[in-house]
Amino acid sequence: MEYQIAFIVGIILLALSLFLVYKNVVFLKNSERAKGEVVELKKIHRSTSKPTFKPVFKFVTKDGKVIEHTSISSSNPPSWKVGEKAVYAYKIENPSKGKVVTFFGVFGWSVALACIALPMLVIGGGYYLSQSMLNTIFDNLYH
Repeated sequence: MEYQIAFIVGIILLALSLFLVYKNVVFLKNSERAKGEVVELKKIHRSTSKPTFKPVFKFVTKDGKVIEHTSISSSNPPSWKVGEKAVYAYKIENPSKGKVVTFFGVFGWSVALACIALPMLVIGGGYYLSQSMLNTIFDNLYH
């Protein structure tokens, strides 16, 4: 029963991962781009560990609107430096809801879900394949 659950959850997670890849590719195809840079590293204080840093980006859209985008992720050491250049993808109708164009910025969740899904599919599917093969072998031996 556990293998069946693992296999089903793996299928669901892989399907969700592929859906997110599709959604992000469509977003990138249909979005505008703006060049910008990191203007600040916000220090995030944690009570139990060292502080982490979130980059704050400033972009200027094609129509001249200034967008400040704070990353949702933070790290220590910082993954960006003040003054570092970046590309921002956004929809014309809602430029503040864009994404910084990096591999993990765009496809990070897809990769994470696939990394969880694939072992579940191998373990769950491998169990059923091995059971099927063993049943065939034993049936042939005793008949």
